[in-house]
Amino acid sequence: MSHSEPPADADPDRWTLTVDGAVADPLSVSAAALAADDAMRSSTACAGETATERAWQGVRVGTLVDRAAPDAAAAHALVHSVDPEYACGFALDRLRSALLAVRLDGEPIPAERGGPVRLLVPDADCWERVKWVTRIDVLTDPPGEADTARDRVPADG
Repeated sequence: MSHSEPPADADPDRWTLTVDGAVADPLSVSAAALAADDAMRSSTACAGETATERAWQGVRVGTLVDRAAPDAAAAHALVHSVDPEYACGFALDRLRSALLAVRLDGEPIPAERGGPVRLLVPDADCWERVKWVTRIDVLTDPPGEADTARDRVPADG
């Protein structure tokens, strides 16, 4: 599997997202249960595409992280894709305003667009918009270079 090819089993009814690591109350939530009460409009252009405004809906990362009760020293997170070779590290303050999107223009996000759960970070590089998110690992220290996928993502990722 690569980060540019959708997984065969991207069923929102069976998809689970976990928030764990440096938290007091690790949690798992299904994609179907993620509240779509937060919305933003986001440009989705990557690698020479024309920018288009789309309505992405989902839940803010900060909302889920707060439910998991992060440790006082938590300052970073590693967001994992279903692709075991793909994860992206962030400062937790930057990640809090990001959206875990579950709908695109009012419809479930198709697997080829990163559904059922896709990370959208304001002003992010394309490689930071993690597709098929399965886990947010809250960390006290920055993730190591070997933990992130910047050098492994294809140009159209």
